[in-house]
Amino acid sequence: MMNDALRNMKFFMERLKNLPSSESLTLGDSGGFCVSTRTEEENWIYFPERVNDAETVRKAAEFFRERNETALWPVFDGGNEILTEGGMFHDRQLRAMSLDSECSVSIRGNESVTFKAVTTREDSLRWAKSAWLGFDYGGDEPSEDYCEFAGNLTGCRDFVVCVSVLNGRDAGTFIAVNDDAGFTGVYYFAVIPEMRRKGVAVSMMNEIRRLSQGKKIVLQATESGVPFYSAYGFKDLGGIDVYSTSEQ
Repeated sequence: MMNDALRNMKFFMERLKNLPSSESLTLGDSGGFCVSTRTEEENWIYFPERVNDAETVRKAAEFFRERNETALWPVFDGGNEILTEGGMFHDRQLRAMSLDSECSVSIRGNESVTFKAVTTREDSLRWAKSAWLGFDYGGDEPSEDYCEFAGNLTGCRDFVVCVSVLNGRDAGTFIAVNDDAGFTGVYYFAVIPEMRRKGVAVSMMNEIRRLSQGKKIVLQATESGVPFYSAYGFKDLGGIDVYSTSEQ
């Protein structure tokens, strides 16, 4: 079951790699790659196998250091020692989680929450600001690079990009990613701080369930997000160690 979440994450990262503003580097013959979205916040290293080659780690880290960017590397099959020896830093552990379509939900959302599909440049700027505030990237306004990144997301046919709205105010964001294997992945799921504890998150997840049309839903949760997803009905599939190119 862990493979379902990892397969969707790979699908998601491959779509990021193909965005107009992205740059990428292939890592050997395994299907691994680096993807830079030319932002400080959204850069990733995907590697499907156990990491056992220090030169691969060095090349990946150097790719981002040359661009003065920080990247995250989710480790799926071990090799943590090689990553540390190669100059990477352990950042956090994510929890792979899944929700079956027939799962019943006992917690209620807020019926006043509505959803705006992001299809225009103006919409994407709203999404960028809501995500920026929801993830506390610093300051009240997203960077120009992040706004460009948000605009590029709207062109991906496999992404459903949404802003949630409560009482006329933008309240949060999510992206539902429908992959080739028939799963829906959840990314950029965030609620703006002052809009929390108002039923927004439950309403967003209810909308994702509607959009998934009966598909199993998978995501990678941070430690702080696990209690919410567990209460909603998600099952914990296991941990994913994440390393960073920066000690910060």
